[in-house]
Amino acid sequence: MNIPESIGKRLSAETVLFITAVIGSTLYISLVFNDNLWVDEAFTATLIRGDFNDVIRDTVSDTLPPFYNIAGKLLTLIFGFSPVVLKLFSCLPMVLLLFFGGRKLHNMSGFRPAFLYELFLFSMPHFLHYGVEIRMYSWGIFACGMAALHFTDISENNASLRSFMLYSVFAGYIHHFALVSCGMLWLLLLIIAIYKKDTVRIKDFIKYLCLFFLFYLPGLLLSAYQIKNAGSWFSMAPLTPHSFLSDLRFPFVTNVTLLSALLLLYLCSVVLAAVLRTEKRSFSTGLLLLSVLYLTVLFGYGVSLAVGKSLFTARYLVPSLAVFWLGAAILSDLAITAFKDNRYISGILAALISAALVTSYLQAFREEYDPGVTNMKAFFEKNLREDDACIISEDKPELQICLGYYYPGLKCTNWKNAGETSGTLWLFVSGENSKALENAEKHGYNPIYTGDFAFDRYSFSLYELEKP
Repeated sequence: MNIPESIGKRLSAETVLFITAVIGSTLYISLVFNDNLWVDEAFTATLIRGDFNDVIRDTVSDTLPPFYNIAGKLLTLIFGFSPVVLKLFSCLPMVLLLFFGGRKLHNMSGFRPAFLYELFLFSMPHFLHYGVEIRMYSWGIFACGMAALHFTDISENNASLRSFMLYSVFAGYIHHFALVSCGMLWLLLLIIAIYKKDTVRIKDFIKYLCLFFLFYLPGLLLSAYQIKNAGSWFSMAPLTPHSFLSDLRFPFVTNVTLLSALLLLYLCSVVLAAVLRTEKRSFSTGLLLLSVLYLTVLFGYGVSLAVGKSLFTARYLVPSLAVFWLGAAILSDLAITAFKDNRYISGILAALISAALVTSYLQAFREEYDPGVTNMKAFFEKNLREDDACIISEDKPELQICLGYYYPGLKCTNWKNAGETSGTLWLFVSGENSKALENAEKHGYNPIYTGDFAFDRYSFSLYELEKP
């Protein structure tokens, strides 16, 4: 993908990369000014809103590493609690990866792969969505992305493992599967060293691996404690052959099927072109980076099968996307270089990036700025009182968790204790659940339809229950 000559004469490579990083950062920041949360975000935000001792206690009793909750709490102590502050905290690592990751890759491999990597970081599927979510995934993207960049430096320039080891430690304190993806990079480094019979590198590997375990030991002990306590109840959706195939195409999934297919076809073509038409060893580095995501999938399914229950879901692949698209940037650069007349491949890539960017941004914007949450908050601000209570009819306690974030004073009750409510009793019905209305009438209440409301990915019908 070439810069027009007229632009190249006016702007240096560093300036173009800086401008690209600014554009990407602006897109991320433009998505944070809202209060539209789904259940996992509501859970995390509610946890962080508690006092510091509660944050520590709830983090220890959770199933995830402590970095996001504790760092998020410290940030809100400085800037105050708000979803905007937390979403800015989430998009910060994406900004850092754009600027420092692009610069690192430029110094190692030149302008074009760095330029492509920066573009991929804010145009390819999932980045804009998870990059502002009030969860730890964006920080996992940063840690894995920086670890992958140092992996590339080690593979191609025989650099030190020190920075790679530190980013791997950081990944371990962010998310277990960010650590798994970094672990795959460690495994690949060891295989390369053994294949080359590089005894010096193997000794270096062992030294830094020992340092890794030393620095990660507190996190390892915490994880062991969490897994022991959560082992009886923690499980994700069942893993099936269909979910396995879905996870394999996770990097390409958009809400436009044709675009997803074209992204997959493009990358397959780039891999083939890089392998057949170049002798540079960078193509092997690019392929190894691509493989990390798929090795992470195999690990997740393998562990789940070994323990007899699902411990893996597609979003656990989000940190490895930074590794995957780094490999894609390197291979794209090699494929473009391999052709004397590369205008066509450059044009195809530019069109795909543009289409992916528009699709991803519009989807993320619609999700973040869905007016439903504004309408819901306006209604309850006008109608909700301190002594009100609610009954929530849903298959999973997702609305209940979200409402606990939006309205922490709203008491949830059940039909048995509903009569103790002195204020208005509200009935939330998620989906088509006629039994909820039947239960209301069975207990002597007259459900009065108030309206349909929605926020983020949830919708519900609201009824005011007239007392018998």
